Amino acid sequence: MFMKNMSKRERYIAIAAVSFVTVAILYNFIIDPVLHEWQSLNIETESKKAALKTDIAILSVRKTVEENYSKFSKYVRSGKSEEESVAEVLSYLEDLSRSDSCLISNIKPIGTKDYGTYKELLIDLTAEGGSNQFTKFLYDIETTKNMILKVRHFMLTSKAGQEGALRGTFLISKIIIE
Repeated sequence: MFMKNMSKRERYIAIAAVSFVTVAILYNFIIDPVLHEWQSLNIETESKKAALKTDIAILSVRKTVEENYSKFSKYVRSGKSEEESVAEVLSYLEDLSRSDSCLISNIKPIGTKDYGTYKELLIDLTAEGGSNQFTKFLYDIETTKNMILKVRHFMLTSKAGQEGALRGTFLISKIIIE
């Protein structure tokens, strides 16, 4: 009835306008949201695939990590108090310096830094000796078998008035897992 009063050209324009509006409504309210949801699901799927790949890689080395953890945990786990751990490290460093012919002139614990899951014990050490003795002393600290120690910082200076004699200042740390 509405279309009967229109000319042929007006009917084509009306049909085109209604078609355009219908397509626009379909696109905005049906097609675009579905495509957007599909894309977000694809992105989520790809991120879960990447996470799964990293999880599989982690699981593949799990046995090695557990073996290394059980091997080294006895060196960093401490059932002792903080004072006992400090005393143990200090006496170990004194014994080590004696065996390497380094003379310790000052040794003192700086304190511990708490990182939540572990603590780091810091020790300031000043010693005197020759370059060969310091080389062996540093090597022995870093490769100790019964506790894991790390030299964080060291500085060697020549001792005034004595040729070949050095004074070394070291910052040594030990990790403690409770």
